[in-house]
Order: sequence, then structure tokens, then C-alpha cells
Amino acid sequence: MTDEVIGIDLGGSAIKLGRFDRSGQCSQSLTIPTPQPAYPEAVLAAMVAAIAQLDPDRQCHAIGVGTPGPADAAGRVARVAINLTGWRDVPLADWLEAKTGKPTVLANDANCAGLGEYWIGAGKAFQNLILLTLGTGVGGAIVLNGELFTGHQGTGAELGLITLNPDGPNCNSGNRGSLEQYVSVQAIRRQTGLEPHELAGRAQAGDREAIAFWQDYGRYLGAGLASLVYVLTPEAILIGGGVSASAEFFLPTVWQELEQRVLPSSREGLQILTAHLGNQAGIVGAAKLAWQHVDHPSPSSFLPPPPSGCSPLELSYRLAVEMVQFKAGFLARTAHELRSPLNSVISVQQLILADLCESPQEEREFTIQANLAAKRMLGLLDEVIAVSKTEYGSALPDLQPLSLAEVLEEVHVLTHMQAQNRSLKLIIDFPDPAITVLADRRWLKQVLVNLIETPIGLMQEGSIWVTTQVLASKQAIIQIQDQRPIESWSEPSDLLQLSSTTAPIPPAPTRSLRPMGLTLLVCQTLLEQMQGRLELIQTPVTPGLSEAISPRRDVTTCIQCQLSISS
Repeated sequence: MTDEVIGIDLGGSAIKLGRFDRSGQCSQSLTIPTPQPAYPEAVLAAMVAAIAQLDPDRQCHAIGVGTPGPADAAGRVARVAINLTGWRDVPLADWLEAKTGKPTVLANDANCAGLGEYWIGAGKAFQNLILLTLGTGVGGAIVLNGELFTGHQGTGAELGLITLNPDGPNCNSGNRGSLEQYVSVQAIRRQTGLEPHELAGRAQAGDREAIAFWQDYGRYLGAGLASLVYVLTPEAILIGGGVSASAEFFLPTVWQELEQRVLPSSREGLQILTAHLGNQAGIVGAAKLAWQHVDHPSPSSFLPPPPSGCSPLELSYRLAVEMVQFKAGFLARTAHELRSPLNSVISVQQLILADLCESPQEEREFTIQANLAAKRMLGLLDEVIAVSKTEYGSALPDLQPLSLAEVLEEVHVLTHMQAQNRSLKLIIDFPDPAITVLADRRWLKQVLVNLIETPIGLMQEGSIWVTTQVLASKQAIIQIQDQRPIESWSEPSDLLQLSSTTAPIPPAPTRSLRPMGLTLLVCQTLLEQMQGRLELIQTPVTPGLSEAISPRRDVTTCIQCQLSISS
């Protein structure tokens, strides 16, 4: 097999691909136009065809992709892709792996550019550096101790969004006075009405206004870099992007600003250099990303072949993990394919509602209800995608001790108005604030909201009661009771069931083994990721609840969540 990987730079107008060996040498490259409109499915098809053209014998080890926007921390999902239509939480790595059979990893294109410069460009002599790309916007990359820094969620190093002036121009990020608003190409156009190369030409010819502009530009850039130097103390700052071609006119002022603002101990040995790789930095960095993935695969990568002498139990485990990952990838792909047409339906419904704004309410009611149903379906698809990420291993829960009472208070805020609007009584018995469970706050809150919203949406009258108890086994039980028969929680088919677990649970009067609906399956998966479990049981009515439930009876349906108490 050829000792090479494929690097891909995905852009709004072009897709660049190249084959690279371990030294960074490119043996073959290819550039194709990005399909327009650049829907995820169309871009995927174009990339797969280009990969087949570049590597017809399927010899390359892995694929690295730089995307025009943030990727998740595991390098699996393109969260948002600038200038690409319909790109939101696209599991591009999963899709490419399914189509090519090659391990694939993603990163933001600016991060790839920084990695490329660190590998074979202007930063190859340094282990700690910052790359600032000065283009239409301002991107950045941080390399610390030879490793790309992307932060907890994979969205770190947005260097252009740091605040330079809290009262400055509004930024698309929601910030005000960000560095990008002063040093990007758009900022230069807004201030002067000229392109950077035009200003550079005038400065070269001795135009005083152009020279003064670049001096002011250098002061703004130097002030922004000063904050980064204090935080990161890099060995080098690399300046890339289109504006870097004019560096000779603003870098001297940048240095002056840094000398005035930064202590000598924090800038000792610091170098400011222009990037070397130009518009090839992204593809080079994507290849380096692929090599790192080959040498240090993430937990969500394809499992290696089982070693010789692998026991039947170990082999079964490996096959089970691969099957779970395949299922998770399939669910994510299917959910994403459904999101686009569903978004279109929602948009059409909203246009119809706008046209019916003067019509009687009864004429608008059907479209309103259809629009709400479509939005609920869209929310469920997003939850399926989130669960798929957890099963694939690309999204892990942030487990920490949480006050159960605080979480339930947040859940109450999110659900009590819905219950009131449907003339239902929602009763939450808040536990001792000192009781803490080991869980991910966002996931636990989502699970409890889902489980409470289900009866709220289906019941016409009556009450819902949420109670908690602590077991001697250091387990916390959250029970959600209502007056519906147990059949109301079940689907007509026998395809979906709650997965079993070996964790102990108190005996219930009657255990239901009926198949569960998709909402319960989502909640069960999230709880399992938090080392908990979910059960649907019929249990004696909690004392006091029998008076609240009408008609009164001794047994009620109960959803039971179990979590570990943090020590």
C-alpha cells in the first residue's frame, strides 16, 4: 500500500485534494468546483468522485478534511460550514468513511492552515505558535506543544472574534468591536472603499494617507495580538491570508505596539512571520490531520483487525461495537437527509401562514398545527442525531456532580406553562438540595423534559407527579407518574425495546416488557451514557397522588430514571 494520505480543503467555490507522504510531499493534486447549490449530499458525491480519481487503487491510508467552519471536538461533524447551503451538524466523516472505507477526520480550515504551516511551512521550527489569517474575515489557529488546540467543543481558536473595542462595530458573531471588525478585508473596504492591494500600491508609491492607514491598521492588529501573547506566550505569530501580502507596511507598527503593551518576559524570543504556504496551507494541514489520525486514532475510528488468538468473547465484543457504530452512522445520515425537506416544508407553511394573516383563526388552525408538528419532528431528528453521536463515540457526556433539586427546578420552568395551557396539574416533589447525582446537565435536563412533555402532549386532563427517592445503594430514583394506561406509552410494532442493563433496581409490582417508542429509546440511550437506566413500570400510586389523579385508582404508569449519587 502507498504510504500516503489524502488532504482535502473544502471551500465555497472549489474543493482541493492532494496525496501526501509523511514528509509533506504532495505526489498528486486535484481541484474541482464545489457543486452549486452546495447541499451536503451534492458536495459528498463530488468529493467521493474526486477521491476515486485521485486514489483509484484505494491505496491511501486515511482522509483529512478542512471545512469552512467549526467541526466538533472529535473531528466527526461539520457543525456549520460558511458559504455552503444547508450545512448544519453534517456527519461528513461518517459519510466519507461509509463511501470510501477510509478513516476520516475533520477540522476547521483555519486550524488546518495552522497545522500545515507548523508541519512544513513558516512554523516548522516552532512547537508553540499562532496563525492569524487576514482575509474576508479573520481566522486563526493555535498550536501548543506541537498539538493543534481546538478547545472543549472543537470551536476554539476563533481569534478574529476576540474583543478589541467593546463599543465598536457589531459583529455577525453577536460580539461588538471584535478584531475582525478592524483588520479584515471587509473592514478595510468599509473604512477606505479600497482593496488591500490598492492601498499597498499607494503606500509603495509614497501616498501619505495610505501609509497612515497601514500604521493605524498595525496598531489595531498589535493591540489584538498583545492579548493573545499574554495568554499563550507563543514562539511565533504567523500572518496569513490575502492582507498578509501587504505585511511590509503594517508589521513594523505591530512590533512597536507589542513592545509597548507586552512585558519583555512574555515576548522573549517571539518572532512575527508571514505564512509560507499561501492557499495550499489548508490542504497540507488536512493531510497532516490525516497522518495524526493514522498514528493516534480517536475512540470513534474504525476498530483495527482483531489480533491473532482473539477469544470468541473478544471477537463478539468487537463485532458488537462495529454494529453499534454502523447503526449510529446510519441513523445520523438518515436524520440529516430528512432535515432538509422538513425544513423546506416548515418554510412553506410559514409562508402560507403569512398569506393567511387576515383570515379567520379557524382557517389558519390546520396550518398552525401542521407547522408545530413539523417543528416537533425536526426537534426529534436533532435528538436522534445527538444520540447517534453518543453511540458512535464522537460526543461524550460531561459527567459532573449536579444538584438534583436545581435540575428539577430548571425542568419545572421549561414545562409548567405547557401543563397549565392544557389544564393539567404538574406536581414536582423537589428533593433535598444536598442530593447530587453524577450526570451531564444538558442531557439530564433534556431527558426529564422529554419524559414530562410526553404526557403533557397526550393527556386531556388530570395530573403528572414527579417524585424522587434515594436508595441505600447510592442510587437516585426519579419517578414520573400520570394517569394514562401503560399501552399509551407503547408503539404498535415490536421493533423497539429498551435495552437491558445489569445495574440493580428495586423490584416493581409489575414490570412492563412492552416495546417502547422512539422518545423513550432516545432517553434510554442518553441515560446509559450517564451510567443510568430507564424503566417503564406499573407501580402503586404514590401516597397523595391518588387524590390528585382522577379517576382514582391504586396502580399507575410510572417512568423510572435511575442515576448514581456522586460521592
